[in-house]
Amino acid sequence: MASFAHYTTRSVEMVNFIDEDDPWFAENQPDDQGFTRPTYHVTRSKTGPAARVAPKDTIWLFSQLKSPFGTLPPALDAKIVVSSIAKRAVAGNGGFRYEAHPELSRWFPLRDVSTTLLELNTIDFRRNNSPLLKGPSQHIGRALQNMRELKSDEPLLRFEKECDGLPYDFVSYRILDGTQYAFLQVCALVGSGKCVWWDRWSLPRRLAERREFLSNNSLDKHIMDSIGGSESVWGVESDGYGKEGTYSAKEKAEAKRLGKLTG
Repeated sequence: MASFAHYTTRSVEMVNFIDEDDPWFAENQPDDQGFTRPTYHVTRSKTGPAARVAPKDTIWLFSQLKSPFGTLPPALDAKIVVSSIAKRAVAGNGGFRYEAHPELSRWFPLRDVSTTLLELNTIDFRRNNSPLLKGPSQHIGRALQNMRELKSDEPLLRFEKECDGLPYDFVSYRILDGTQYAFLQVCALVGSGKCVWWDRWSLPRRLAERREFLSNNSLDKHIMDSIGGSESVWGVESDGYGKEGTYSAKEKAEAKRLGKLTG
């Protein structure tokens, strides 16, 4: 079984909720994207490593979260264990759709993967080896704009095991007036080596920009379960944080009830 690496874009959009014409999210992701686990990954490439992926292979997805306030370190976004593959019938794009095994595929918490990236090597179709990154300063998105086959994913398996052995911190805030403060809190936590649950990373992108407008039992349960499983909940103060009727009030109350609220 082979392993592959690819990059996916993640960004924090600052939404103008007063303007009804302003988009609520950066990109309208399909509803089957996957909530608690990823359900698939797609590529535009029709040749090269993308065409060499086979069922039971693993695709490791990376991203580097961008925001108007700065950029976080690169992180491991998802692990896709491929169950089946289909060619995409998309005008002008094509490529492949890789269905994710429902039990073996997963999302990852937000955690700096920079050191592990420097341990990874790739192979080409002639089986020649080369480092994934040319150096510490190379952006992971540039290195993985096209899918690449890994010589070994042992460093990533170790990283995965480390993540599973670490507690995670939950960042609670109000989207409307606390996003920048939340970003700074996330920067501090990630910079200290923490695993972090932040909705701009940990929720599917179609939800992250409009969470306060959703009344969804499965979303509520997922967020409350995530608070329950965390080591600490960082309540990020802003003028509207914890205000009655906001989602942040619900998060704050649950964190207080569990004795996990800090900040």
